[in-house]
Amino acid sequence: MTSRRSRFTGEDGERGAFIVLFAVSLTMIMVMIATVVDLGFLRSSVRIDQNVADTAALAAGADLSAGAYLNACTSAVSYLDSNIPGFASINPTSFCTQAGNDVTKTMCSPPYTATQAAPTATVGKWTVSLHFPVPASEISDPVYGAGVNDGNACERMRIVVSSTEPTFFGRIVGQSSYSATRSATIRSSPGRSTVTPALWLLDPTGCVGLTVSGGSQLTVGTSTPTVNPGVISIDSDGSTCAGQQATISSSGSGTLLQAVPLTGGQRGAIRVRALSSGAVSCLIPACDPSDVAAGRLNPQPIGTGRRATRAPVDWRYNCKSTYPTYHSIAIAGCPSGVPPYLDLLRTQITNSGSPGPSYQQWSAAGQSCNPAGTVTVTGNWWIDCPGGLSIGNGTTVTFAGGNVVADAGISMTGGALNVNTANPTSTLPSSCIPPTVTTPCVDQSSAGAAFLYVRSGDLNFTGGAFTANKSMTYLATGVIKVAGGAPPTWVAPVEGPFDALALWAEASSNKFQVNGGAGAVLSGTFFTPEAKPFSLGGGGTWGQQSAQFISYQLAVSGGGSLTLSPNPLDAIRLPALGGTLIR
Repeated sequence: MTSRRSRFTGEDGERGAFIVLFAVSLTMIMVMIATVVDLGFLRSSVRIDQNVADTAALAAGADLSAGAYLNACTSAVSYLDSNIPGFASINPTSFCTQAGNDVTKTMCSPPYTATQAAPTATVGKWTVSLHFPVPASEISDPVYGAGVNDGNACERMRIVVSSTEPTFFGRIVGQSSYSATRSATIRSSPGRSTVTPALWLLDPTGCVGLTVSGGSQLTVGTSTPTVNPGVISIDSDGSTCAGQQATISSSGSGTLLQAVPLTGGQRGAIRVRALSSGAVSCLIPACDPSDVAAGRLNPQPIGTGRRATRAPVDWRYNCKSTYPTYHSIAIAGCPSGVPPYLDLLRTQITNSGSPGPSYQQWSAAGQSCNPAGTVTVTGNWWIDCPGGLSIGNGTTVTFAGGNVVADAGISMTGGALNVNTANPTSTLPSSCIPPTVTTPCVDQSSAGAAFLYVRSGDLNFTGGAFTANKSMTYLATGVIKVAGGAPPTWVAPVEGPFDALALWAEASSNKFQVNGGAGAVLSGTFFTPEAKPFSLGGGGTWGQQSAQFISYQLAVSGGGSLTLSPNPLDAIRLPALGGTLIR
């Protein structure tokens, strides 16, 4: 009996031990299941956070590429407002200009007061932070390092998204919530730290788009006293270049072509369509590596992957839904819907006869087509000289104020020609200023806006002094040649529908030429989309010119030193491009 009880007691003990073991195992299984469920939910949250960060960063890409840092930030936050529950209570502008974290007050823009802005906001379970600029150390990967072709700090913006997720079963092990944090870094398109090229060459396939030679020194952009990054844009893909031709060339002893600043947060850029995106050295036919090695071409050009085209110029001054192709390149329709100012101007002026009742007829007023001495007139004038107006030594013709329409060009071998140098009207009436104006006011001018319209023929100045003060020059069929005499003073309008446009001439010719030198004053956009090339020549130091040349091709020679730094507030900008996610 005793033996039997002992046997039964042992079996009961084993049975009890099994129950304990089963209970512990079941608890562990339940904990494992709870952990798997919670981690699965957390993984889903992480995936959502990453998608949110990626798409918010992409929303900032176009504005970041345009150098519009505040807009880039507000675009990202606006995306978050629309796609994160409850986040619409965050004001994008207030977020992006937080005290001490204002994205417009960093090392990338005046007054250059902060290394980085990192505005942050928390709404509900979400916390979002935006970092700009983004140093390489912040996105450096422990395995792959800082990456290649990721641009500089001012070309990067980073979005960090965190969410706090409650657990389903985590409280079993004392865990009431999990945190998920993901980030995305967008890089602006190469060379897009600024979008106001000083030189913009449109030849889509040939060579040479830009030539600097003969010891000339051409600098685009400024480093001091203010930073205005220089940009050169070369559209040619090099497909019709021959031999050792390149789409950009800087040759000869003492020659220099550079885009500055060369260091710092904002840098100059030479954008070459024929160079593959991500390339770190020049190749023929894009650019000659020997130009870079010799220091004649600086910095190393970068590939763009796409053309700029002439579209932005057309959109600004002659907005239409469709355009003819440009050397077989399609031009996208204008997205803004503003009036086609240039077409409307051409329609008003017409090809012959009086441009309007306010225009005084040159011959009827007793003026000569070969004037002598000093001639000063005011108001709007129609120069009806069949062979053109000719100005020689000892003659000064001044159109003190008003618009000028010439039937057959103007030539000058000496003397002086002045346009809009003493206009008594300070500003255009509001009805003649965008967005109010629909059709350009051909009868109105001001000290800030006038035009010289040449129906046929050239402006051929082999001597003398040419001054166009805040005036747009339009050549219907001809070219401009300033080949001798005093350096020109040529300043674009500062108001009206042709604000910042100095020259529009679409003749196909290799005779476009401006010789400058010390004393030259050029300001505004010079648009010659068929010039093969537009030539800038002349020795000496030109000084800084607030000018932008958009041409088929352009050549600089003569041994002079020239700096081009267009006003980024009113010069033509490159088309907006999206950025690229790099992290």
